[in-house]
Amino acid sequence: MSVDGMPLPAWKHSMPGGTGYPADAEAWNRWYTENDRGWAPASSSVRAMLNGIAPGRALDLGAGDGRNAVWLAGRGWHVTAMDFSAEALDIGRGRAFAEGVTDLITWSVADVTTCAPVRGSLNLVLAAFLHLPGPDLERVIARNAPGLAPGGLFLYTGHDPADPREGMAGTRDPSVLHDSAQVAAWARASGLQVESAEIRSRPVPGARRPALDCVVLARRPAAPAQSPPTAS
Repeated sequence: MSVDGMPLPAWKHSMPGGTGYPADAEAWNRWYTENDRGWAPASSSVRAMLNGIAPGRALDLGAGDGRNAVWLAGRGWHVTAMDFSAEALDIGRGRAFAEGVTDLITWSVADVTTCAPVRGSLNLVLAAFLHLPGPDLERVIARNAPGLAPGGLFLYTGHDPADPREGMAGTRDPSVLHDSAQVAAWARASGLQVESAEIRSRPVPGARRPALDCVVLARRPAAPAQSPPTAS
């Protein structure tokens, strides 16, 4: 298993016979505590879709060890990195310190399924490899979409349902795999305009086939122009 064409540390490999990843905070904390803490790069889809975007305020849902939050902060974003694993976020703090972006990231130990940001307070909501059952992910999108300011972006990337059959990485639990059409439909239902919804491939060293990712980019519509008041 790899991230974006680079080998992952051993602790990131799926357990033999398992479906891929732990399912709760306690299990993730054990995972991060008991295994090698190698640093993977930011997601290639995050880099491709967001590189060059003017920075603002971002919320990274399911931030894990902070790979995407640190990358965003390195480009001037003020990021809230949220995850229910305190151990994962501790690793992220170390990454942020090493990269000199400590002051740009707030680390929040919280359940992303209950997150509801202040309306209009964000320029980006990122959900990268946040694998939740469909009803939970739909609610996460609906709760966070109002937090975007007009013109703000929502980016989802995760293992595509085709990935376990055709790719070489990722969870094999079908209940948490969603294709781009479904994620796009949830984004539209939450009032967002979908700009792209696609399957993206990324190479896996030593594998015959690439990993396949679902990538959806959507935007909060700009506020309608106000008509000037008419003279009475």
